[in-house]
Amino acid sequence: MIANAEKQIFLRCPVGNFPHKTELYTVKSQGFLPENPMLFSPLAAQIAAVLSMSAENEALLTQNLKNLGFSDMLSLRSSGGDAVGITVASRLHDESLQIAVILQSTAGDEWYSNFEIGYTAEHSGFAKAADRAELRLGDYVFTHAIGREPSFFLTGYSRGGAVANILSKRLCDRYGLEQVVAYTFASPATTISRRTNRYGTIFNLVRSEDFFTRVPLRNWGYTRYGKTVSLSGHGDMTARYRAMTGDDYIGFTRQTAVENFLLALQRLSPNVHAYYERRRQVGDRKLSLYELMRAVASMLSQNADEQTADVFFTAMVSDYADLVGFLSSGANLEDILSSSLAIPRCSVADSHCPAAYMAALDVFLEQQGAELAHSRGGGAAETM
Repeated sequence: MIANAEKQIFLRCPVGNFPHKTELYTVKSQGFLPENPMLFSPLAAQIAAVLSMSAENEALLTQNLKNLGFSDMLSLRSSGGDAVGITVASRLHDESLQIAVILQSTAGDEWYSNFEIGYTAEHSGFAKAADRAELRLGDYVFTHAIGREPSFFLTGYSRGGAVANILSKRLCDRYGLEQVVAYTFASPATTISRRTNRYGTIFNLVRSEDFFTRVPLRNWGYTRYGKTVSLSGHGDMTARYRAMTGDDYIGFTRQTAVENFLLALQRLSPNVHAYYERRRQVGDRKLSLYELMRAVASMLSQNADEQTADVFFTAMVSDYADLVGFLSSGANLEDILSSSLAIPRCSVADSHCPAAYMAALDVFLEQQGAELAHSRGGGAAETM
C-alpha cells in the first residue's frame, strides 16, 4: 500500500520468560498491508504478531513502529480494572492516514474484568475496555486525520486481542470494512451477536489447546467478530518453541485436556446466569463459579491474601476440583501462591503464552508455504 524502495526493516519480538530476550525479524518493505483486506496476509499476520507481543515493552514497540514508518505515537498504560493499555501511531499513504492501534494484554486488576462476562451482547469487561480505547482513538483521529481519510490496522494479544476484536468491529461499522484490517491473537470470545461473519477484515488467530480462546463457552452463545484462523494441527511447534525460548514447552499439545475441561465447565454452569448465581459448597462457604474466578483473579493480579489461598485449596476438594486441577496442572503450588509471580508457569499458561503463539504461527505459515518478506537474524533468539 506504500510505495517504498525495498530496504531491510528490523523488528524485534520478546520471547520466553526473559524480558530482554528478543528474536530479530527483517522485513523487506513497509507496505505489508494487503490491497484486499478481506484476504488473509501471512506478512501482515507476522508483523501484527510482533507488534502485539511487544506491546508490554513501550521502548521496543515504539522502535518497531518507527521502523515500519509510523510516527506521532500516543501510548497510554492501563489505568484500572476496566481499562486497557493502548498505543496509537500513524503514517501517510497518498491522501489517507494509516493508523496502527496496538492493545496490550492483561495487567494487574484487569484480571477481574476478564471474568466479568455480563448479560449484554458483548463481554462486559472487554466492551468497557473497548469503550475507553475508542475514546482515546477518537481523540487521536480528531487531531491527526484533519482533511485525510483514516484507515486502521489493529492488533492485540489475549485481553488486548479481545478488545481489538470489539474495537475493530466498531470501526468497521463507522468507516467501512475496506478501511479496517485487524489481526488478533489468543483472543477469548467476545460476543453473542449472530452477525459476526460479515466482518471479514478481522482475523482471529487462536490455538485450540489454549482454553482462554474457548471461553466464554460457545454453548453459552459466545463467538468473535470476523474470521477464525486456527494455528493448531499444522505440525509440531514444540521444537520451534524450544529454539526461541531455550525452555521446554510444558503446555498442552493435544486438545483432549481442554475439551474435558470445557465439558466440566458446561456441567458446572450451563449458561451465564448459572455462572453468576449457581453456588456450590466450598469448605464452609458456597461460591458461584464467578466468585471462584474472582479469587483466581486476585491471585493473578497479586492481590491474594490468606482467605484467597484458602478458597483455592478448599476448592480442590469441592465440585470445582476438576476446574482447579486443570488450571493448576503442571505448576508448582508454591509458585501459584507466590506474590512474586503474577502468572506462574503451568500447562495452561504455556499454552496461552506469546512464545507458543509465535512458534505455532511459524509452523502454520511454513506449512502453508507462505513466502514471507522477512527473515530471522540467525534463527535463534537474540539478546538486546
